[in-house]
Amino acid sequence: MTSPRLLLAAGSAAASLAGIAPVISHGASAVQPLRVGNDGVAVAVQQLQAGTSADARLVVPAGARALSGAASGSPTLAARSRLTVTRSTDGATLFTGSLATFRSLPVAPGTALVLRVEKPAGFGGLRAGATLRWS
Repeated sequence: MTSPRLLLAAGSAAASLAGIAPVISHGASAVQPLRVGNDGVAVAVQQLQAGTSADARLVVPAGARALSGAASGSPTLAARSRLTVTRSTDGATLFTGSLATFRSLPVAPGTALVLRVEKPAGFGGLRAGATLRWS
């Protein structure tokens, strides 16, 4: 016989696990908010639910000196969607701002990075994204 407390604890654990943002890696499907490829990262903010975020982990390829970006779609959503780039080895924040303000970030080959994009609440009908390319 299972106790109500045990069932409540199991349900709470399952609900918290369901809320964890997925880590996107190479080969992600087209419905993912962050798609990592050989030439960079494609960001699709509209794939996120309002008030949520998604992460992507990647390693700077040999020969890359910068990660350059250009926002597209709704300027309002791009200006309010937060992009954070951190170095995974030490957690140092390399960029924090909006998709609209990200232009270029100097990088060193072999550096492991984590990109996080967050969608604000209240922009359900708008579409915005960015293309981040190695240069």
